[in-house]
Amino acid sequence: MTPSTRSPAAISDEGRHARDRGDPITANPYPPDTEAWATWDRGYRMPDEQARVATPAAVRPDAPPEAS
Repeated sequence: MTPSTRSPAAISDEGRHARDRGDPITANPYPPDTEAWATWDRGYRMPDEQARVATPAAVRPDAPPEAS
């Protein structure tokens, strides 16, 4: 198996564009268990991850309760 010749930024952008088009996450064209697959996956999920980090836990319904 040959590594991708595309840069990690380009692969991440591919994932983000796939999400923007409405493609399912299963549309990842890279072989599982490769760095390219993981990079594409991160690009696809990044908007969710950024929102999760930027949103206070008190506002997020999926956040675990904070310990006192």
